Amino acid sequence: MRDQIHKIYLSNFLTGLVFWYGIEKLFMRSIGIDAVGIGLATAVFLVIHLVLDIPFGILADKWSRKGVLIFSAVALGVSSAILGASHSLLMYAVGEVFYGLYIVSTIGTYNAVIYDLLHEDKKTAEYSKVSGRAYALFLGGAGVANVGSGFLAQHQGYRFTYFITIISCVLNALVLLTLREPKFHKAENKERMLRQLKTATVAIGKIKLLRALTVVMALLSAVDIFQSEFGQLYAGRYFSSAEIIGLFWAMFAFAWSFGSLIAHRLRARLHILVVLSAVPFVAMSFIDNWFSLVLFVVQVVAGAALYNQVETRIQENTPSAVRASILSVVSSLGTALSVPVGFLFGWAFRDYNGLFAVRVVAVIAVAMLLFWLLASRGVPHANDPTVAETVPEL
Repeated sequence: MRDQIHKIYLSNFLTGLVFWYGIEKLFMRSIGIDAVGIGLATAVFLVIHLVLDIPFGILADKWSRKGVLIFSAVALGVSSAILGASHSLLMYAVGEVFYGLYIVSTIGTYNAVIYDLLHEDKKTAEYSKVSGRAYALFLGGAGVANVGSGFLAQHQGYRFTYFITIISCVLNALVLLTLREPKFHKAENKERMLRQLKTATVAIGKIKLLRALTVVMALLSAVDIFQSEFGQLYAGRYFSSAEIIGLFWAMFAFAWSFGSLIAHRLRARLHILVVLSAVPFVAMSFIDNWFSLVLFVVQVVAGAALYNQVETRIQENTPSAVRASILSVVSSLGTALSVPVGFLFGWAFRDYNGLFAVRVVAVIAVAMLLFWLLASRGVPHANDPTVAETVPEL
């Protein structure tokens, strides 16, 4: 089992080794795409995410998680090629379609594979730590790529960062081809796709903890859109060079990686993580200088740890046969909220400024905090990872 986990670690690192993340918004602006255009491009991959996330989650459960992950590597390579060759918003949007396919192929699938490999070895108690390491390696790969992205863009051009990423995708596909498909989830009874979807949806509806976590995850997804899709524009309010933006984006990735690494040590601190995921944005809404970027990084650490623990609670409360499906349902709800929020951020940046956009995201973060404080009162074990509910019989 250990060698399979190591392959998952390597695959995560290669998946994150995307050299264009750190300068993407600078490239988009260089080909004439403004903030609203960025929101539109974001909406394209979010819509693909929304429409196909649940079907791909079910596909991973019913067909092959290994096969879905290999497809994700191919989709990311195709996306990088199209995005790098783009000269207009329309062509960039086509690349975003394939990026959306990459996203729906990976969300929940890596984690489901990890959980099943650990289950086969009777080590599921280590899931939070192992999944945190895997995601940290993904972000470590992104951080390494981001460090180089600004310098590569400065000396080789923006497009070079997209094309060199294809090499990472090919290497990742080769590693995944050697992965052994976990047998645990295949041993459980399989249902028709609609029945599978119903099981996942009803489970979320009937289990109080899953309901509360689903709403938190959805609001956290909306916050993440600001960070991942507009964070570079926000940083550009204080810095302008590609090298500095690339380094800042590397810090963003490493901060998320650190949050994932320490998340398992905060298993009984879910309340604190929700607070720390909201308060920095409130502080940023009153600060208009470079120090707000420090608060941005602090929030990233807390948000990463919160995401890990929310996802871990979901894993612990669902059986393998529907695990990826439930994660996909939860993810889709977050995506549905993120589509209009992405346009809202684009409008805020174009017609106002980055400070106004931060105030918008602060409202969303406070809403998440208030909801959790109220909803968790009705879930006595919401902050106790030792207690788990199970999917109800249908």
